[in-house]
Amino acid sequence: MTGEVVSQAQVAAPGSPLSITQHGTNAYVLNHATGTLQRIDGTTEQISSPASLLPAASDNLALAVAPNTLYAVDTHSGTVAAADPHTLAPRDTPQLLAAHIAADGLAVDDRDRLWTIDHHTGELAWLTGRQRRTRPSATGTGAPRLTVTLHQPALVDPARGIAELLDPDTGTVTRTAQPNIQPSDTLAVSGSPDRSRLLLAIGTRGTFNVCAFDTTSCGTPVTIGAPGDDLGAPVEASEHAVVPNYSTGQVTIIDLATTRVVAQRQLFDQPGRFELLTRDGIVFFNDPNSNRAGVLDLAGSVRTITKHNQPRTDSGVSDVQDGDGPSQPNHDSTIPGLAVLTGIERKPVSETPRRTDGSTRTPPAEKLPSPAPTVSIVVKPRGYGYVGDEFELALVVRPATSLAGTRWWFGDGAEATGTSVRHRWSRPGTFRVRAAAVLAAGGQPSITETRVIVDPAGTPPRITHLDIQRPTPVVGERVRFSADVTANPDTWIWTITRPGQAVPETTSHTAQFRHTFLTPGTYTVTLAIAIGTNTANLSQNITVTKGEVKAWGNKANGVTSVPPEATSGVTAIDAGGNHSVALKADGSVIAWGYESDGQSSVPPEATSGVTAIDAGGNHSLALKADGSVIAWGNNVFGQVSVPPQAASGVTAISAGPWHSLALKADGSVIAWGNNDEGQVSVPPQAASDVAAIDAGGNHSLALKADGSVIAWGNNDEGQVSVPPQAASGVTAISAEGPHSLALKADGSIIAWGYNQYGQISVPPQAASGVTAISAGVLHSLALKADGSIVAWGADFDGQISVPPEAADGITAISAGGSHSLAY
Repeated sequence: MTGEVVSQAQVAAPGSPLSITQHGTNAYVLNHATGTLQRIDGTTEQISSPASLLPAASDNLALAVAPNTLYAVDTHSGTVAAADPHTLAPRDTPQLLAAHIAADGLAVDDRDRLWTIDHHTGELAWLTGRQRRTRPSATGTGAPRLTVTLHQPALVDPARGIAELLDPDTGTVTRTAQPNIQPSDTLAVSGSPDRSRLLLAIGTRGTFNVCAFDTTSCGTPVTIGAPGDDLGAPVEASEHAVVPNYSTGQVTIIDLATTRVVAQRQLFDQPGRFELLTRDGIVFFNDPNSNRAGVLDLAGSVRTITKHNQPRTDSGVSDVQDGDGPSQPNHDSTIPGLAVLTGIERKPVSETPRRTDGSTRTPPAEKLPSPAPTVSIVVKPRGYGYVGDEFELALVVRPATSLAGTRWWFGDGAEATGTSVRHRWSRPGTFRVRAAAVLAAGGQPSITETRVIVDPAGTPPRITHLDIQRPTPVVGERVRFSADVTANPDTWIWTITRPGQAVPETTSHTAQFRHTFLTPGTYTVTLAIAIGTNTANLSQNITVTKGEVKAWGNKANGVTSVPPEATSGVTAIDAGGNHSVALKADGSVIAWGYESDGQSSVPPEATSGVTAIDAGGNHSLALKADGSVIAWGNNVFGQVSVPPQAASGVTAISAGPWHSLALKADGSVIAWGNNDEGQVSVPPQAASDVAAIDAGGNHSLALKADGSVIAWGNNDEGQVSVPPQAASGVTAISAEGPHSLALKADGSIIAWGYNQYGQISVPPQAASGVTAISAGVLHSLALKADGSIVAWGADFDGQISVPPEAADGITAISAGGSHSLAY
């Protein structure tokens, strides 16, 4: 694509209030001043005569185009008029859809249904042909949003903190997900066209998130702006999301496979509601109120395009220049593949808005280093089906690059070539599908594979997995239940029972639900699904524990005197130097022990909404659900002076004796406090792709997403000299004093650093089957898969003498200065 413009069509007088909707290659222009509509044929560039669909002109008019129907909506009156998308001829008379329609509260699906939700009453309404249908919705006052994903409408309701996938025929909820949103949040939402997935931009927090209905899960929010920014609806292209920030004129590009920010690019110098549109995997941008438009590369490069002829400056250079090279020829035209509108009059150069530095040119695009291409396979409609079903398999290369050839092997003896292929399996089985891609740039073929499950026709549906979060809940904790199934069931029936009880603990008829257990014990969770007369069911036992903290070791200052509030409903613990901290299921923090610096005095802001805790030497940290960090206690080195970078977008925290760490959603580490040994001087390796952190005595650890460990700070005892065994395959890390621990994926432990008391001499019992680790100042703990604890190192205060009450049934551990905690 050259990025040049090829034609221009005059559709209204200069300065007219226009809006545009593109469907396929055709564009529809709505003139708000006259209330008329025109169609521009993308092939012939012919413009239709103006058509009036609604009785009066209005600033509240909106267009929604389905494959075979065009809808004009007056969002103020709730009136809808339908027309033929080719001729613009009205179909019957306008009718009332809803009383209160939000400007972004409309959606159309591929079966010509128009959906909306009354943002005052919460009533869901939709049109199928001329038939208006409604369904009451349990929405509140949080301004719900509607979109369409993979041919189904979806609703996001901040008031309930929920996203719902709706049945396109009945409007009933088929699946739900729980994005981290609040009633006060401002949202912009879009749906993926090729999979059941939502993309959410949350302006009040300056974050982006992804929710997948296939797994009924939502990812970790990614910070893309400042809280309060005006974020627009994300657009999707080639497995990337592009989010506009109208407050700054910037866009953020996110790789949806990794949920990582690829680039942020300044498109406009001033705030404003610019447009982002996609066509054939290409992202276009346009400012309706200026001469600036162009193409955005998914790596962040920009090619600007002049929409109108501009007089040249005295130097003979066009006033707007291509961001990647010399200025393009000034065609008086619109962008190929994209229809853009400019409602302003053309102005001479002297009136052209200039940049703050006085120039009128767009700066050259920053060239980002190109990552090595990765290849993956996408199977549609899903990775399972029946004999005779047609599957579409596509090869996806990121970043996008040219291919010299692609070859497929389907596991049944058949082969094919092409980037996108279709295949039917004639027999049941689990088939290994392989694809080899030869890059046009040369090199060895890149081979990837996936598996496709094919069942005999008429095979009953299967439940492949029950997803229980968390699988080891405590009393008072709200637990989410969902499942992976091989079809789209007609009915869902969940029951939770307890042995000896005649009546179920609870039942549910939705794809996902939540339940709070009030009594410890073993429960049986059963799901039954049905498609017609075919049924399937699956059961799983879960154990609900009391969530009671057990403590042993140094008894000074009441550090092991567990308060009554921590004897049930505790979901997280951490042992500090000489105090202890616990997190309750209701999001409140409890602390006890030494109080020399206020480290055990929980501030009011940590009495609710907390998701994680950590205790340092004489200070404490808490992470709030909104991604902000709270700190209290000793501040002699600034360890509780939370920096602005940790005010939002934080996903994990760790407190050392005199310094603090925070992990951001973008995988970067922030550190503050004492730096006499470089423990808060975060190295470049910890600036991205970090999955976990832990603060030691005078050193810091980080676990990278690839399973490798990095360390920095004091190395007097070798505590930051990461051994080769910790270069890969690590799943957890821990540091407290001058030694470090790492847990491998095979359940074994690696330890290095100070060893005067044997704290890194891992005993045979902890050589395998370990699920969690915790490093104290001079001792270490390990939790086994059977719920038992292994302890070693210094024992002068009994910190490794595990008491009988903590001998089994344990789900969490924490080693402190000279005491230990478990629950």
